[in-house]
Amino acid sequence: MKAAELAPKVGSRIFLRFDLPRTGRVLEPGNVNEVARGRWTSVFEARHHTVEAGEEKLLYYNRGREFLDQTVRVESQSSDGPPFDLVVKPIGDSVSVGTRLETRVKVIDCGLEATLDGEPNCPIQDVSLSGIGVISSLSHPVGRSLKIAIRYGEVELAGEMELRVVTALADGRAKCGLRGIFNTAEGRALRNGLTKMTLEIQQRRLQRITASSCGHG
Repeated sequence: MKAAELAPKVGSRIFLRFDLPRTGRVLEPGNVNEVARGRWTSVFEARHHTVEAGEEKLLYYNRGREFLDQTVRVESQSSDGPPFDLVVKPIGDSVSVGTRLETRVKVIDCGLEATLDGEPNCPIQDVSLSGIGVISSLSHPVGRSLKIAIRYGEVELAGEMELRVVTALADGRAKCGLRGIFNTAEGRALRNGLTKMTLEIQQRRLQRITASSCGHG
């Protein structure tokens, strides 16, 4: 997919990826303010991490029904804020998420559970923008579409996910890697819910780490 043809739309949401030693992969949300002359300008209400001119980063964004990632080079950034402006130039072609390793957030300590194909109380191990990892006591063949429901706060996310990976555990259960099926209205609502969940959990952890660092400075 050519970057020029599949650039994010003005006003749409983007996510700038950082790979950190303490927290792993973290996504910073922003909004696209301008797409012109082969460059994208985005606005970030908060900036937990710094970038340098010339640095290459990875951006995620929606375009139509696709969720894409795009390698970009940082051209400039504002020195004051919030909000903070960031100008980047896309490098190469955008790639549909799922064909590359993507951000997964471990949530073992969050107590989240899913109902997977009728099996309740399946512990959720990790979440991402396009899927989850859960522990299941039942056997499911790889490639099967499974019904799933996730309670997150006051919201229940529901839809279908495709079983992509099964890893046997010592206790007889299995960890199931699932990717969402987002080609229906229910599926798109599921994708939005997964995005919200992933970002909120990351931000809460980032805030705790920041507070801890400040307290020991």
